[in-house]
Amino acid sequence: MDIEQKWFAVVNPNSANGRTGNKWPKYYEMLLKNNINMEYKFTSGQGNGSELCREALAKGYKRIIAVGGDGTVNEVINGLIANDKLVIEQVELAIMGQGTGCDFIRSNGADKDFNSFINLLKNGKNFKVDIGKVIYSNKYNKIEDRYFINAANLGLGAEVVKRVNSKSKFWGSKLTYFGGTITTVLKFKSFGAKILIDNSLEINEESWGLIVCNGQYIGGGMRIAPDAQINDGLFDFVILKDIPRLKVFSRFFDIYVGKHVDLSEIKFFKCKNIIITTLIPTMLETDGEVLGSCSQIEFQIIPKLLTIKGY
Repeated sequence: MDIEQKWFAVVNPNSANGRTGNKWPKYYEMLLKNNINMEYKFTSGQGNGSELCREALAKGYKRIIAVGGDGTVNEVINGLIANDKLVIEQVELAIMGQGTGCDFIRSNGADKDFNSFINLLKNGKNFKVDIGKVIYSNKYNKIEDRYFINAANLGLGAEVVKRVNSKSKFWGSKLTYFGGTITTVLKFKSFGAKILIDNSLEINEESWGLIVCNGQYIGGGMRIAPDAQINDGLFDFVILKDIPRLKVFSRFFDIYVGKHVDLSEIKFFKCKNIIITTLIPTMLETDGEVLGSCSQIEFQIIPKLLTIKGY
C-alpha cells in the first residue's frame, strides 16, 4: 500500500492515567484485524507528539491519528501546521479520544468508544475545521505562538488545567475536573483585563476567566459555548466576570448542559480576533496544554484549515 494511504498514529501511552499504554497492544491488534493499515509510535514526553508528527509527514504519511487527550491532539496540531499553513497539503487527521478531557471530539460528533472509532476510520466523512492561533509573550518576554483546535483559557480555567495536569486522573474526566474546579474556585482571585475584539469593541473587565472557543466543550464536558461551531470561521469568546463563589457552586452543573447562558456575569461574543492585556501575569492554556503566565495575548482564527474525520 502507498504510504500516503496508510495511517500513522501518534500515541500518548500516559493518557487516561496510563490506561492507553496498557490497552494499546489490543487496540492495535483490533485495528489491523479491521483492515486499518497503520503504523504508530509512542510519545516519550511533553512536546514529542509534534516531533513524531513532523517525522511521519517527512516520510510521506498524509493520514495522522492522534491517540490521547486534548493535549495530545494539540501537540499533533502543532506538528501539522507551521506559519499558518499545513506543513503538507491534503493531510487529514483522525482523533482517538483516550484522555482525561477529550472535549474537542464532543463537538466533532464522536466519542471515546473504540468500536465507534473504527467505524469513524471506515465510514467517517472528511470536513474542514477552523484552527485558532494564540500569540503571547512568555516568562522571558519572548514572543511565541501556538495553534489550538478546541479552546484557549485565560485565568480560572487555565489554573484548573494546571492543577488537573499535576494530579492523578484515576477518577476519569468529570470527577477529575470537578474536583480541580472546586479547589481552584475556592482560592482564585479575579484579574483585570483590557480586551479589544475585532479591532473595534473595547472592554475593560474584572474577570475570573476569558475563554476563546472553537469547540463547545472544555473541562471534561462543560458545554461552556453551546453555540460554537468548529467550521464557521469565528471564535465564541466567553467572558466570565467577577462572580460570587456561592453563585458559581449553585449553577455549576448548568454549565455541563449549556444552561448557564442566562447568567448576568457571563458575556458571549462571536469574533475573529481578540487582543488581551491583563493587569497582572495570568495563566494561559490551550487544549489542555499550559503555556504559563502572561499579560499580552492575541488570538486569531484560521478558517477551515485542517481536514478531520467526523460524522
